[in-house]
Amino acid sequence: MHDDHRARDPHVGGGRPGGGGAPHEAGAHRREPEHREPEHREAEPGGSEQPAGEHRSERRDRRERDPGGVAGERVVCGAGPVGELVARRPTTIKAIWVDPQRAGRRARDPVADIIMAAREAKLEVIDRERAALDRAAGEGVLHQGVVAWVTPFRYADLDELIAGATPPLVIALDGVEDPRNLGAIVRSAYLLGAGGVIIPEHRAAQITTTAVKASAGATELLPIAQVGNLARTLAELRERGLWRVAIHASDTAKPLAALDAKLPLCVVLGAEGTGIRPLVASNCDFHAVIPMARAAIGSFNVSVAAAIALYEIARQRQS
Repeated sequence: MHDDHRARDPHVGGGRPGGGGAPHEAGAHRREPEHREPEHREAEPGGSEQPAGEHRSERRDRRERDPGGVAGERVVCGAGPVGELVARRPTTIKAIWVDPQRAGRRARDPVADIIMAAREAKLEVIDRERAALDRAAGEGVLHQGVVAWVTPFRYADLDELIAGATPPLVIALDGVEDPRNLGAIVRSAYLLGAGGVIIPEHRAAQITTTAVKASAGATELLPIAQVGNLARTLAELRERGLWRVAIHASDTAKPLAALDAKLPLCVVLGAEGTGIRPLVASNCDFHAVIPMARAAIGSFNVSVAAAIALYEIARQRQS
C-alpha cells in the first residue's frame, strides 16, 4: 500500500479517498488578369474534394494514390472493427471500401456479411483494388479486404468514464507508446467492464488505425479521455471518490488479490520498459503487484498486466 493513508485502508473496505484532492509597386507594369472560370468542386466520400470537370477514372486514380482525405478523417480496418461500427455506430461511417472478391463471396465470409449489413443500412460501399486498400490502411495494418472511412475520433470527458461502470472503474495509462498495446488494453477494458480509459495527450500512443485494429473495434465503443496532465487528472479523480491503484512494484506494494476491488477504482499502468513515473506513482493511494512464479525475463507486458488486473477486479465484483 502506498504511504499516503487516508480515510481507511483500501485493502479492507469502506470509506473514500481523503479530501483535497503584396500590393503593386509604383510604376510597375500591370498585366490584365486572365479570365478563369470558377472551379466547382464536389466532395467524394472518405476523401478530398475533386474538381467537377475531372474524369471519374482520374478521380479514382488520384484517390487511390492519396486516399487520406480531408484533415481529421480516420480509417478503421478489418472485419471485426468495421463490423462493430456497422452494427453499433453506423452514423459515424462515411463510406466503406471493400475488395470486390471478398464482398461477392457466397459462402460464409465475415466481410461479405458486413457489406450486406452495410447496404441494408444504406451506407455507401465502394469497390477498391487490394493495392488501394493497402495504402488506405497504412503499412503493416491487416485490413482483411475492408476499410471504413469514419468521422473524427471524439474523446470523452471524465464524467463519461466514471459513469461507465458501477462502482466506477477507470484505466489510466502513463506513457504507453505502442498503439498495439493501447488497443489491446482498450479491448480488455471493454470486455471486462471498465468505464473507460485515460491516455496522456503527449508522449503516448493515440487512437490510430493500428490501435483501433488491435482493439477489435473497442476504441469505437468504450469512452476514452485524453488529458494534458495525468498527475492532475489523478488528483481530480481522488476528489471525485476514486481510489488510485498503481500496478507498480514498489516497497509498499501488496499482491493484486489483496485489493478490495468493489471500491471505486482508477487502475494506473506504466509505459513499456520504464513503468509508472515517480510523480504519477506518488499520486496513487496504493500500489499493487501481480505475483510471478519466475522473473528471469522481467515482468508482464503492459497489456497483459492490464488484462490480469481487470480480470481480478471483475472476479471480485461478480463474487
